[in-house]
Amino acid sequence: MRQLETALIGAGLIARMHLEAWIAAGASVRVHSLDGRAAELAAEFGVKAVDSLEEALDGADAVDICSPTDTHREIALAAIARGVAVVCEKPLAADVAEAEEIVDAAEKAGVPVYPAHDIRFAPAYARLHELVAEGRLGTGTVARFTVAGYHPRPWSGHASAESGGILTDQLLHGVDIAYWLFGDVVRVHALYQGEIAAPAPEGTAAVGTVVLTHAGGALSQVVSRWTPTPQPPIRVTFHVSGTEGTIVHDSEWPQEIQVSGGPAGTFGYYGESPFTCEIREFAQALRGGPQPRLVAHDALAAVRITQAAARSAWTGRAVELPVKGAAA
Repeated sequence: MRQLETALIGAGLIARMHLEAWIAAGASVRVHSLDGRAAELAAEFGVKAVDSLEEALDGADAVDICSPTDTHREIALAAIARGVAVVCEKPLAADVAEAEEIVDAAEKAGVPVYPAHDIRFAPAYARLHELVAEGRLGTGTVARFTVAGYHPRPWSGHASAESGGILTDQLLHGVDIAYWLFGDVVRVHALYQGEIAAPAPEGTAAVGTVVLTHAGGALSQVVSRWTPTPQPPIRVTFHVSGTEGTIVHDSEWPQEIQVSGGPAGTFGYYGESPFTCEIREFAQALRGGPQPRLVAHDALAAVRITQAAARSAWTGRAVELPVKGAAA
């Protein structure tokens, strides 16, 4: 079987995780980054660094975009024009128009776009999806999803108050899970509290909350928090109930195996990384295997919902989404 050639764009933390996963999937990787860190990352993992996007895309089977959101459109469209498949960290684009442009271009060119929404690949969430799909929770479903993590000051750049902040960034994790489980969203009502512009000062905290009404009748609440300090580490939870039962999860609950270490005393759970599972699934699809659990329209749906959340928080009113399945 021919080895996949992957162009990895970016050299930050997420790029590092993706690079490890591509190597585990048996791909050959070349790294390009505009911040001058590509050579260092490439040398650490024994792969090649290249000096331009054009060189990165030349002969590539896929581009993996792990650069800041405002660069996604240009890179994705350049790859699609060359017939190169696109893997893209969330969100796919900075706004709905750009996301639609990427998806439309990919469809016309017959090029796959695989959004990297890693939470779908975490075992607890994959099992939750199985249970909901099997109808094990019954009807009348009500769900709550939470995500908490340190405010990403270096990553998010300068954002206007109207941009949505956490509502269009971290909130996407929970929104994507809700959409994956319960389908189209027809109504969005959101609230934002705390520092919205970035880079933000030390000690910044923020909370974004959204209530989603799904076309099938389910209700989802997603709560995201940017914490003022790096500790505790990332925490995710869910609580999903229906007429036939409830399933709950908290990433801080005791696990069978915990590993601790480092100056901050952070810990990780034993088992396969969601990034490893995610990239392996994308690689299998690129080699002619089955479609992954995430495709272009999932990315577009997530951007539409989170942008509606930003609009709702800014205006103080609920936003109706005219999607298939909505009541007339």
